[in-house]
Amino acid sequence: MARVQEFYKGKRKRRNYAFIPFIALLALFSVMLVLFYGMQKYAVISKDGVKIELPILSDGSAAVDSEGHVVRQFEQVSVPLIFDEADFNYVKSNAGKNAPPVRAIFIPAANVLPNKIIEYAARLVAGNALVLEMKPRSGVCLWESHAQMAMAYSLTQQNELTAAMPEIIEKLKSQNIYLVAQISCCIDELLPTRTTAYCIHTETGLNYTDGLGTWLDAYNLDLRTWIAEMVQELYDLGFDEVVLADVAHPSLAEPIPLSYTREISTPRSTIAAVCGLAAGIADRLRDRDKVLSIYCKTREALVRDDYTTGQNAVLFMQLYDRVYLETDKFTYSYNVEDMAGAVTVGNIYDRLVPVVVNYIPDNTSWVLVDGPE
Repeated sequence: MARVQEFYKGKRKRRNYAFIPFIALLALFSVMLVLFYGMQKYAVISKDGVKIELPILSDGSAAVDSEGHVVRQFEQVSVPLIFDEADFNYVKSNAGKNAPPVRAIFIPAANVLPNKIIEYAARLVAGNALVLEMKPRSGVCLWESHAQMAMAYSLTQQNELTAAMPEIIEKLKSQNIYLVAQISCCIDELLPTRTTAYCIHTETGLNYTDGLGTWLDAYNLDLRTWIAEMVQELYDLGFDEVVLADVAHPSLAEPIPLSYTREISTPRSTIAAVCGLAAGIADRLRDRDKVLSIYCKTREALVRDDYTTGQNAVLFMQLYDRVYLETDKFTYSYNVEDMAGAVTVGNIYDRLVPVVVNYIPDNTSWVLVDGPE
């Protein structure tokens, strides 16, 4: 006979013990999260990795700021900064590809007068061009300039010649005469009478002057802008070409202390100053559609850096359409040999222009200068 249960046994619930590990992992994650953010201020990052340095474990030698952050003391390291000299080897240009032959007579500033210019033009039997000295070393511009520096220091002139200059240019152009304007860049007698802010100075603070005149500082950035503005004005006036003269540093018989208008990080160098000036002007006029040229003063500059003048004709030939060189019929052939490797665009006989006295050379381009017989 079956036993009768007097009491009802309740149904037991199954316990979910799998939930316990999840709670433990959640708690562990919470503790790790708190430790992660709480210990960040004690993290020390070094070249060897990351480590935690707790103040409670410190030996007391480490400094702690007001927020409890450990202030690390690092060994002082002296790191010298070395600045290399300017390197212009990167310069690549197509200058000179459109430079036409120029067979010109040079007209000094003293003869840039309406009647004198007509006389020079009448002499162009074998030639096709005139070179007018529009800004000599005296600093006087023979046109009405509106360049910023000219206006600021009253360098521009308004007289009969400057008023007649547009008409003179137009008349010469009507005769199919190729016109070149020459301007002196680093030698100027007028600007230093208005301001000394752009001059090279001696140790005593005086403007540096030699037998050629008073020298402006080739390092000066405002000088580069002014020259570029003058070139553009002469283009607008009707000149087909502008040639820059006296882009150089004064030649010193012996080293003397000189001061300049601009602080630089590299060692002083005549090459850095003059070639920097030449490159700066060419860059400001890189969109020109007319010819831009420059004078070279020495034969040494044709083959290497000339630290006396600061010039490098190889660089000039890459930046400018022509390089003008005072030479003679015996030396010019050697000049061509010196520069042959540097002229990769155009005709070297039209890009290395001989400036000669009292004779016409057998060359496609030349500039004839009248001299004493």
